[in-house]
Amino acid sequence: MDTAVLFETFARPQYARQVFDQIKKAKPKKLYFYSNKARVDRPDEVRNNEEIRSWVKEVDWDCELHTFFREEYVDVYTSVRGAMDWVFDNEEQAIILEDDCVPSVAFFEYCDFFLDKYKEDKSIGFISGANYLKNYVPEKENDHIYCNLFCFYGFATWKDRWKTLDFNITCEEVIEKGYINRYYRGEKESIIMEQYFMRVDDFVKRTHCWDYIFDLNSFKNDSYGVYPIVNLVMNIGAYGVHTNASVLKLVEGFFGERHYPFAPKHKGVFTKRFNRIMIEKIYRNDKKGEVIKRGLKFLLGQNFYSYLKSIVKQ
Repeated sequence: MDTAVLFETFARPQYARQVFDQIKKAKPKKLYFYSNKARVDRPDEVRNNEEIRSWVKEVDWDCELHTFFREEYVDVYTSVRGAMDWVFDNEEQAIILEDDCVPSVAFFEYCDFFLDKYKEDKSIGFISGANYLKNYVPEKENDHIYCNLFCFYGFATWKDRWKTLDFNITCEEVIEKGYINRYYRGEKESIIMEQYFMRVDDFVKRTHCWDYIFDLNSFKNDSYGVYPIVNLVMNIGAYGVHTNASVLKLVEGFFGERHYPFAPKHKGVFTKRFNRIMIEKIYRNDKKGEVIKRGLKFLLGQNFYSYLKSIVKQ
């Protein structure tokens, strides 16, 4: 596989090991191994980081290995964005895996293929390996889907898309300039998405969630991502340590991992039906805000969500 892989880690070997084992099976020709610095007052993080960083010795295939082991701890936003900047300072395209996103081996072939296919098509902003909709069947037997909602549970993108993202874009701009309504043309999905963005916007501003920027840029630029017709990535971080049974059932419904070769027929489909189902499942508003909370957990992962929530309370 020619496309470089960025592997982002931080002190969670129980998760990262599962991801790394899949990377080893894929044997990428280039691996960018990133590790944030452990906090010195947390000895468990120090031990865990040392273990993870030792895995570079296991890269025993023909591979150009790059490492970025931070010498100072940085916050999650700075860490993730810094890792992305690092890989795209050196590569034209890359596959991105965080330490709790376990891909099937087919995921790498899928990303590699569609990165090449849509490299010159600037209307495509990213390639996602996740598919929330376990029972979704696309029209006309198409083998991939276009959608403007971003999911970073294992994805790939290009240097030019990353470098041109507007990180100063705001929810207010997207709503006031009618970018969402332009897409849904006054349909109920437009209202749902505007309500969702307004409700999470303050939270995001205080915690600087980088992935939220992809959603806003997609609406602004009228761009889309490619999604597989079956799920190719399992987010094990969404389970967390203290996840209750009801949430587990919900997560299992979204992330039913299937391991079999993805054989693209080169036919894609843009359908609002896929967007509508995703919005109904993930973004739809309710009085108690539970869907918003679940949506954030799915978008950020359970552990990341809990960490950000603790910051907001401070």
